[in-house]
Amino acid sequence: MIKWVIAVGIPLVLYGMIPQSESVSPEMRKFFVCTAWAILTWAFNLLPVYVSGLLLTVWAILWNVAPANVILSPWTGSVVWLSLGGLTLSVIFEKSGLMQRIAYFFIVKSGGSYKGIVNGIVLSGIIIALLVPNMTGRVALYCALCYGIYTALKIPKNSATGAGIMFAGFAAAIAPAWIYLSASENLQLINSYLKDSGKSVTWMQYFVSNFPIMIAWTVLLLITIKILYKQDVQIDGKDFFEEKYRALGKMTQKEIKFLVILICLVLAMVFSDIDAGWLFTLAVIACFFPGIEVAKEEDIKKVNFPMVFFVAATMSIGSMSNAVGVAGLVSELVMPLLQNVGNMGLILFAWVTGVAVDLMMTPLAGMAAFTPLFIEIAGKLGLSVVGTTFSFVWGVEQLFFPYEWALFLILFSYDVFDMKKAIKFCTTRTILSLIFLILIIYPYWSITGFLK
Repeated sequence: MIKWVIAVGIPLVLYGMIPQSESVSPEMRKFFVCTAWAILTWAFNLLPVYVSGLLLTVWAILWNVAPANVILSPWTGSVVWLSLGGLTLSVIFEKSGLMQRIAYFFIVKSGGSYKGIVNGIVLSGIIIALLVPNMTGRVALYCALCYGIYTALKIPKNSATGAGIMFAGFAAAIAPAWIYLSASENLQLINSYLKDSGKSVTWMQYFVSNFPIMIAWTVLLLITIKILYKQDVQIDGKDFFEEKYRALGKMTQKEIKFLVILICLVLAMVFSDIDAGWLFTLAVIACFFPGIEVAKEEDIKKVNFPMVFFVAATMSIGSMSNAVGVAGLVSELVMPLLQNVGNMGLILFAWVTGVAVDLMMTPLAGMAAFTPLFIEIAGKLGLSVVGTTFSFVWGVEQLFFPYEWALFLILFSYDVFDMKKAIKFCTTRTILSLIFLILIIYPYWSITGFLK
């Protein structure tokens, strides 16, 4: 009841406090009320996220916050379809057995010890990220895989060894997402905003400017996990993983067909100008073609469709923000403070804002609400629009507490480690991300010309 009072009360207070003027239109005031309610509802988990997202959409249309075609515009763009395609491909990928085949291969080659398991899981993520383009799907797959390893090896609850294996799965799903533009729905969302401003980057441009440094970031997280969670349980999984790998046998025809589809998808993203959202959709359709048939109708029923509606709802926040002029208003207020900061200063400001935003709202909602603002500010200051927006996402994806990101909650929900171990990993990762941004990412982006 207290949460509901806060979620309804704060928007009502905002409506009364925000003055209507030449700068603040009635529509802008309505936008702040609707958005505040949605963010608080998501933060307190008062309704299923897609239900509150649907209510936000309908409420905004009926209250005339913006025209219906503006509020529903995310459905006509490619990001929603990218999300749908990625979630569907993740379901098919899990069923195919390719996930286990690749992960067990790396673990066996790494020796099957605790360090070998952690090494194998994290390094396998570099390949999986290329083949499974949806982060949510990869987190679900890796968490299930690592929990299976944890239970099979009978590792005690809340041990450093069990925590290390689970965090290795999370790192494998998340860290390599920054290696490829197609490996993260967050990056694709940001690039869609950049496309509207004429500043989008191609798959290859992104790859050249990020592949080497993000490989280093993945390895850094791997080392960090082994330092933070030193082995405290004696295990020997070599025979277990070799048996698991042998049990998979030779690749089946369906596995080969699906792998060919995924390879064609990657090649199309690299060498064609077709938007990734449409390519993902075509890849899903190809899985059902006669003669290919690597997926069946029942696989569709396993797709997390509510997440697609949530993505659309969060993106509509950005669409409404642009329509009512919020980005322009806020940029006018903060511009005097950022006049002489330069690219580095603005990029650091974007990162800090991203970290702060993630404390209050979901990453998707934060990106939808603030990305147009940073594009506007960077454009007016004549600084790097691309570097600023990608740095903002880098900040949004950092966290201190499990509640900040639904993907981390998936990991935490397995109840393998306690809150202390979770905060230890999250805080260390956030601090390292800032150091890495200053010492590695920014200098390398400057060399490659990514800071356009």
